[in-house]
Amino acid sequence: MPQEAHYRERRAMTRYPHPFTASIAEFVFPMSCQPEFKAECLDMTSKGAMLEVCSIIPKGSVQQVSIELPGFEKKLHKNSLLNCDSPYQIRVVSRVIWATVKNDTSVIGIEFLNMNKSAEQALARYLKEKRTQGLPDNKS
Repeated sequence: MPQEAHYRERRAMTRYPHPFTASIAEFVFPMSCQPEFKAECLDMTSKGAMLEVCSIIPKGSVQQVSIELPGFEKKLHKNSLLNCDSPYQIRVVSRVIWATVKNDTSVIGIEFLNMNKSAEQALARYLKEKRTQGLPDNKS
């Protein structure tokens, strides 16, 4: 029997594999003293994301993550909800639920822990728009 027959999808949420620019810093006070690392958000759901970071990020650690939602600022500007053209970012406290490290680069899975209501609504709207635009979904 093929090995794929034993595979069962564990994720309840559709992942969106469109790459997003992100940054990550350990969530320890004072935050202004924490080094911030650039990251690439490889895919995302409304509950978490997978990031690639050029640093070692340990499993179980709590991080503050900022993720840019490309093009979303134009939508907000058009609806008079935002007056600047800078990329719209969500900031969320997250827990690293898994980590793979190779050559001082981490690929990590994070779950969002504490997202404010406006960021939660913006992310839900952004992902809904991406879904209706027909971006390929990835549940693997």
